[in-house]
Amino acid sequence: RLGTPVARRPRRPPPSAEHSHPPRPADGRAMSGRLADGATAPRLRRNRCHLALAALVPRRGGVWAAGAAVVPPPRRPVALAAAAARTLSACWDTEFTYERCCLTHDEACWSGRQDRNECCSGYVAEAPSAAGALGRWVAASPWAPPSLVRCIGRALGASDSAPAAHLGGGWRSWSSLQENCFCNNSFTEALECLAFEPDVRLAIDLYLGSGCTAARLAKGMAARRAQSNTSTSVAEIFSFEQDPEGLKEAAARGRRYWRPRRLAVSTIHDLRRLQEDLVTPSKPALLPRMWLLVGSPYPLGHEILPYQWNGLDVVCLHRQPIDVLVVDPDGDVPMRAEWHVAEELCRPRRVLLHNVNLPNHAAGWIYQSLLERATEWRLELRGSYVLSHEMWQHPARRLSQSRSWAVFARTRDVE
Repeated sequence: RLGTPVARRPRRPPPSAEHSHPPRPADGRAMSGRLADGATAPRLRRNRCHLALAALVPRRGGVWAAGAAVVPPPRRPVALAAAAARTLSACWDTEFTYERCCLTHDEACWSGRQDRNECCSGYVAEAPSAAGALGRWVAASPWAPPSLVRCIGRALGASDSAPAAHLGGGWRSWSSLQENCFCNNSFTEALECLAFEPDVRLAIDLYLGSGCTAARLAKGMAARRAQSNTSTSVAEIFSFEQDPEGLKEAAARGRRYWRPRRLAVSTIHDLRRLQEDLVTPSKPALLPRMWLLVGSPYPLGHEILPYQWNGLDVVCLHRQPIDVLVVDPDGDVPMRAEWHVAEELCRPRRVLLHNVNLPNHAAGWIYQSLLERATEWRLELRGSYVLSHEMWQHPARRLSQSRSWAVFARTRDVE
């Protein structure tokens, strides 16, 4: 208050020379000091943070000193020699090097000589060149029918091996040694062996495609009936296809093994005609009857409610239970409706799933669903094959080079 004497604090003693501050300029900034390496930097103010930061200021040679600006040490660049060693060595010589061709825009490196996408890539060099690394094998569970196991062993022409030992005790496995393609692989061999079983008389191959799987089904059925001279009953295969070229190719591929019957299943009128043919008795024969159904198993674009009457429903209504159901759809077919109709109405005794390892593929989620329902389904066979002996280099294509498949059987027979 005015007129009241104020008690003054005693003055501090003048700082010693060791702790003295440099004079400050008029604008209040700290004066520049010279660092140990000869560079200059503004000094920090002497405050509470000054002592804490003093030990964190870098100096030449990794020595830390107070008074310099806080600058992180520079990162060491990756050695070019190490990067070049991770690429294809066949791309480089004394004239064309990794540094010249990949680090600069020198078109002379690529004018009819090499491919930049392969030479400058570390992925291409690290990727295996042999497709055998993808795995080619077949494994049978302890509860698979012995006749089926013997048939697969003869078809693959290989002795017991160990690629599938991780599947559990009691599993038998073989290496897949034959040439592989869509029509001649371990999956189609297992399919033919399964069709050769004496209790297989009705089969549905949901998607005909080029006819590889349906032809092997018919071949196995015809071989069994010829061996046992069974011509008193009727064997039938049903398959759906919309592509006219696919139908033509499939008909030519299986003409030696089946008796074809072609019908459309796209309209209500078509479905009525199909029912009329299904209730008409067929004459027994050695070759199975092949129903080439032109259309989709379930109407496209109607996978969500309301339910649509469909060709698969008609077939299974008159032919259940089905002995073998083959599920080998294209990647863009979700099978949300088709699978539930097939499982609940067709009531198949065995289900063969193809391409269970491919991303965004319906066979994958169906495989997982059956695997988790061990009280209803059990895994009898598993296998894998490759489409080429040469490794496909593109990562997206490599995912589809190896194809895996599985066979499930119901834990109890259906009536």
